[in-house]
Formats: sequence, C-alpha cells, structure tokens
Amino acid sequence: MASERGCNPAPARRALTAALLIGAALLTAPAADAANIWGRLANPGFEGQRIKTTFFFAGPARDGARRYSCRPAAGDQRFQPIEPDGRFFPRDSNVGTYTLRPVPADLHLDWSEDHRDTVMTMMAGAGINVITMSYWGEDFLPCGDGWVSGAAPMQDSAETQDELFAAAARKNLLIAPLIESRASWTMREEFPTWSDGRVSPGLVSQIVTLVRRYLQDPARPEWARSWARVYDKSGAPRYAVGLIHAASNNLDGDEHEAFAAGFDRVAEAVAAATGGVQVGFLIDATPANGNLAQASFKPSPRWTAPALLNTRSLLGIQCFAPEIFVDESGDDDILAWKRGFLRGWISANIPVLVDVSPGYNGDIVFGGDAHRPYGLSAEWFDGMTAIVNDFARGGIIYNSWNGYTEAMAGTPTIERGTQLYDWLTSLNAHRELFVDRAASGPESGTAAEPFKSIVPANDLSSGGDTISIRTGNYPGAITFTNQLTIVARDGPVTIGAR
Repeated sequence: MASERGCNPAPARRALTAALLIGAALLTAPAADAANIWGRLANPGFEGQRIKTTFFFAGPARDGARRYSCRPAAGDQRFQPIEPDGRFFPRDSNVGTYTLRPVPADLHLDWSEDHRDTVMTMMAGAGINVITMSYWGEDFLPCGDGWVSGAAPMQDSAETQDELFAAAARKNLLIAPLIESRASWTMREEFPTWSDGRVSPGLVSQIVTLVRRYLQDPARPEWARSWARVYDKSGAPRYAVGLIHAASNNLDGDEHEAFAAGFDRVAEAVAAATGGVQVGFLIDATPANGNLAQASFKPSPRWTAPALLNTRSLLGIQCFAPEIFVDESGDDDILAWKRGFLRGWISANIPVLVDVSPGYNGDIVFGGDAHRPYGLSAEWFDGMTAIVNDFARGGIIYNSWNGYTEAMAGTPTIERGTQLYDWLTSLNAHRELFVDRAASGPESGTAAEPFKSIVPANDLSSGGDTISIRTGNYPGAITFTNQLTIVARDGPVTIGAR
C-alpha cells in the first residue's frame, strides 16, 4: 500500500513541508497510467515493480556425471548410454574451461534440491525478482542439437527447468523464459516468416510448448503463478518471453515495419494455438552496426523504434552483452559505446533493461574467435555502475549467474570472492530520483539531469525508492503510488500549494 514512510527525514536534512495526497491503492493499469507501467511487472504482489533479473542456465555442470533424458542422434559419439534405462549423458566436460571458478563448487555445480534452494535464496538476497531462464530447444530434439548439451553451457533439459520452476516458486521468484539459438535453429532465419509463409514456426512451437507445460498443464499449480507477467503499452499483462539476438535474415535492412509487426504475428499465433494465452516479448536488440552473422536486418533505435512503438506485444529491450558484436576495444571505449546504445533506445520511449556484466573473457572457450576481453577492472565497475544509475529506469538484467566459462558470474568465486555478488546487490538497491524545479537541460532523474517536476519522478519510481527534491514550491497535488522516501534537499519543499 502507498504510505508516507520516510516523509520525516533525519534531523541533518531540512524539514519537508508538504500538502500530500497519498494514494491508498496499489498501482493499477488504467489507460491513463499505462505508459507509466509499460515494462513493469504485473504479477500479484509484484505490480509496478521494476524488473531485476539475471540470465540463468538451469541444470548441473556439464561434467559428464549427471544424467538427464536425452536422445542422441544416431552415431553421435559424444554421448554414451546409461544402463539399464537407455538414457544418455555427454562424454565431454566443460568444467576445465571455467574462467571464474565458483565456490563452494558443489553448491553451484551440483543440482540437488537443497543447493537449488540456496542459490534461489542468494538471488533474492541480491535483489533479483525475475530469473531469465535460458531455453535451448524442445525435448524431442537430439541432445547434440542444444538440448541437454551442445550449445547449452549446463546440462539443460525439461527436467532441470521443471526443477527451476519449483525452486523459484518456493522462494517467491518469477521466471521469464528466454528462447536461445541452437545448432540447427535461430530466430533470425525464420523471422518474421518461414519460406513457406508460416509465422516463425520454430519460435511459435517452442513458446507453445512452454505455455502448455507451465501454464496450462503444470505438474504443480504454483508453476503457472511463477511465470513473469509484464504490462504492455496498453497496460494489459502479458506472459514475458525473452528473445536472444532479435534480428532477421529474411528482411532487407529498411523493412522496419515488417520486423516490428512480426512480434505481434508470433503472439497472435501463440494465442491461436493455446486458446488465447497472451505473450509479450523482451527483445535482445542486436546492434544495427554490429557484426552478427547471417542477419540482413538488425533493429536500430532511430529507424525501427517508431515501428516498434506500434507493436502491441513489445514489453521492452533486454539485451545480452551487445558490445560483443561491435569492434570497440578497451574499457573506456566500450563503456562509451554502451552508454550511447542504451541512450538511443531509452530516447525512443521504449522500456529498457540495462544489461550489466562484470566483464568478458572468452579466450579459453572460443580461442582466436573470442571477442577481446574487457571489464573486471575498477574502471569498468565504476563505469557500469554509473550507467545503471543514469539509465536503469525500467530495471536491469545481469549477465549472468552461472556463465562461468566466459568470466561472467554472479556467485562467489575463487578468483573474486564475493565481489561480483556484492556488486550485483548494490546495483539492485533502491534508486534515488532527483527533482529540481530550477533545472535546465535534459531530464533523466539523475543528480546531473534532475526532473523539473515531481510527477515524472513518481511515475518512474518503484517501491522503496527515494525522491530527492530541491527546495522550492511544487504546485499540484501528487498521488504517490508506491512506498517512497521523500527527502527535502537544501531547504524546505512545499508540494501542492498554489
């Protein structure tokens, strides 16, 4: 419920004198307020919250020791049968390619129920409210085609995803599936339509499978409540689906309307196949000037955003380390590029989750094909923290939780201790939004670019945030729709007086 918590600041701060109209209801979704909650969570108990998520690869390590159902292609020597049930598991192991090694190892490499619960507790403790669950294909596929192993860095399977849904439900965490690319399928090769005219048949099939497994026929009813729902532009809740490398190899570079319309066509096809279930998309907008192979169309904030603004099913931009696809090198240049990339999408008035990574080093995994290492330095952490403070209006997505093979980890590690976990926790802390009626220039709500009015700060706030208001008279009654701390800065503040 809305409250006046924090409206009596510490004696060190000047008193706040205000005529406040305090809202008594939770944030809802009337048409007039839809733009304020677009891209925010809609699940009961989470209404209006910013998304704070992390990429997550379900399952135990690919160490050759754990066993999940898998159907290897005939003659695939990477897999060996397990007697007597005929299941298979991979012969190979990627544990030796870990750039950062988790500690304690068993907690993160084993996949027991106790360990899953502990990791979910750690996520919640770091401020995570949504798990972005990487999804590597349907379980009828051969395991070398991405399912169980192949592309997936962990032993992924339908069973491990069931176990993740169960663990998340026990800890009141939400899950948003993310459709990954795999050996024989990528979204860009069939989006927006396949060569026979069907609407993205592989993408639609994967989403329908997820809907039936976790919404329409879940093994446990609480799984359906765990799928993250997000408000669309009209204020309607949709079940969130992430799409990696959102691009197309079936469109020319100027077909922006066709690209944007493709998402609604996919959502409509899913609804038709599931009796009306409404899904929406958090898209990994591949940089328009990037080097992603086999993509003739890549979206840009300048040219594609106007078309995306007319897309009913778009929930926001949610990237995965887009700097990997550009030729920038050196922490300063990459941070500058990333800041400009994010500013472009935010300026287009589309919800954006700031993608955060402590750094990248794929040398062990990819050898000479790896992007040059970056980050994992004090300058990088400071730069990324500043980007989050300036741009994370919609929330953040962390890259990643157990991506140990490419130097991305949110867990304690031998090399870094709890540094990365502590950093993630600090990034998810409640925000401070600044207001100064005398300010001039751009308005982003930061200390350097404060809002001139309390209204946009209130609209962008989430429960637990602080609105810091510079002394002065701010006419007009304000309905505060979240639990907020209101701070008068540099002198008394009057709200609502004419």
